[in-house]
Amino acid sequence: MLKTGLRIEDSVVRGRIDARATVLHRRMTGLTTAIVSQEPLRSYDSGPNQVLSWVLMQASSLASRFAAMLPDSASYREVVNTTVQSLEQVRRIHAIALMTSQLSAARRPCASAVIESGRSRREVYRRARAAYETLLRIESADAEAITTMLRATLLAPLEPWRRYELAVAFGIAEALAATNQDRLTLNLLIGDTSSPIIRIGRFSVFWQSRTKCYRPPEIEPSEIVVRRILDAYGLSASSDRPDLVVVDEEAKAVAAVVEVKYLTGEDATDRVRSAVTQLVRYSRLYHPIDEAGPLLGRSLVAVSQGLEALTIPSPVPVDTPLIVDFAAIRSGQLAEWAHRLH
Repeated sequence: MLKTGLRIEDSVVRGRIDARATVLHRRMTGLTTAIVSQEPLRSYDSGPNQVLSWVLMQASSLASRFAAMLPDSASYREVVNTTVQSLEQVRRIHAIALMTSQLSAARRPCASAVIESGRSRREVYRRARAAYETLLRIESADAEAITTMLRATLLAPLEPWRRYELAVAFGIAEALAATNQDRLTLNLLIGDTSSPIIRIGRFSVFWQSRTKCYRPPEIEPSEIVVRRILDAYGLSASSDRPDLVVVDEEAKAVAAVVEVKYLTGEDATDRVRSAVTQLVRYSRLYHPIDEAGPLLGRSLVAVSQGLEALTIPSPVPVDTPLIVDFAAIRSGQLAEWAHRLH
């Protein structure tokens, strides 16, 4: 958009002459060749430009902050660095640089500017408005907007069974927070399995990690045979790694092991058998097998569905893991499991 600015020159006309101001200026200064004019100046202080420049500045700031938090070992560091560089290149475009120099990132676009941006015939302004409104919805804790954002960025590359593992992790964290009246803190998912993904008071939840509490178990005769066969083919033996581990940070010990099974439609009986077998194997990582009863009693098997054919005892023996499905997690039935951890 164009605006006019007052310009005083000597014998040079920069725009529309202001005759009255010129006469007054000449009489006051005694300079008979002075000319006062209204010079047309290009201004980027329009509604759509306010939205576009604010979105670009905010995206660049958040991307740079995220890049600074990433460890060198992060698998998607290259993607993040490429994004930061692309945003920086966009901000160096002459028109964009002028826009951002005239506006402040601390001052958000007004409502009329957002409306104008959405009505613009240029797609770039409409996209800027969409990005701005998405940010507002996320900041207001809109569940649909947050879910869409996670699926499009963080969780999109993950298989459904990995997504279910994360859903179970958040479910048990909420149950612990509600039972203990503790604050739930989510950590950044940056691919570092040595750090917990969730903290709830004295408890930390680890995803796909044996944690520092791991101790190499005594090798069974069958495992010796398996290793001999794999060595003959130059293959390394697979290592046991629980889906989720809950660690009591005060006691410096594993409080529970969680095995997650994702299935679609079929009966879960066979998957429960497999999960129980794995839990018993995982318990050897933290206790001798003859002392693993208390840990198994605090552990959990979480299947996605298909428990209709399974008879669950009431009450469940204290040395027996609890078995739940996703519907039970959503309805808050993990309270009994959370009490077991105390």
